[in-house]
Amino acid sequence: MYDRILVPTDGSPSAEAAARHGLVIAEAFGASVHVISVTGERERDERLAKAQAKDAISHLEELFEQESDLSCQSVIEQGTPYEAILSYASENDIDLIVMGTHGRRGLSRVLLGSVTERVIRLSNDPVVAVPPHAIGREREGYDKILIPTDGSPSATAAVEHGISIAERLGAAVRVLCVIEGETGLPPIGDPLRDEAVEVLEAVSERASDRDVSLTTHVQPGTPHEVINNFVSAHGIDLITMGTHGRSGIRRHLLGSVIERVLRTSDAPVLTVRQDTG
Repeated sequence: MYDRILVPTDGSPSAEAAARHGLVIAEAFGASVHVISVTGERERDERLAKAQAKDAISHLEELFEQESDLSCQSVIEQGTPYEAILSYASENDIDLIVMGTHGRRGLSRVLLGSVTERVIRLSNDPVVAVPPHAIGREREGYDKILIPTDGSPSATAAVEHGISIAERLGAAVRVLCVIEGETGLPPIGDPLRDEAVEVLEAVSERASDRDVSLTTHVQPGTPHEVINNFVSAHGIDLITMGTHGRSGIRRHLLGSVIERVLRTSDAPVLTVRQDTG
């Protein structure tokens, strides 16, 4: 599934954390790692910008050399960060992008929300967004993976990625369907609950011949709040979500939901478009 993984870096702790998470996945799939650092086109001090980019890449190269035998390629590009990242990914057949959600300000070179969100919105490849709270957590690998789903094509594509990572790492999978707008679970026989059960049964059937431990959950409430509370309550190490979901029936994983999860989650979030499954 993942043969080439791209890690953008600006030298920030968040970028290093993303690199470590990328390394966990790369080792699980035997993937090669590509590292990119982007300098802006309008840097006040171009020489300083390139020096910082070189230092950022060198730091990750040393990290990979010390902690893995996987091959690593690196490059410094000039341009708009998200455009350079997406262009490199397309030209080099990248299968997964792993990047931090917060980076270094200054010198027009950041991996802040605006860059990460644009990459997620525009990338044809899955993207793992690593928040500051996930720094250090990758050292223990992934033991529990959460897959929120609403049965949409995009969410279904995310299911395959979550299950595949779980198989490689021996992680347990929790599949969650949120019935939005309810303060309590509707009774058995209610259309909303029945539909949620059908969605979860479809995931269970899909994973029936896979070597994973999978449990399903239905909970009421506001999707991003339920997801984040579930992460905290169950010690989730990775969330896998589709970038677009189903509207209607008061239940969806639309952009607004995933954006809120990305901004508030303590765990890394793997986002998957429908056509990347």
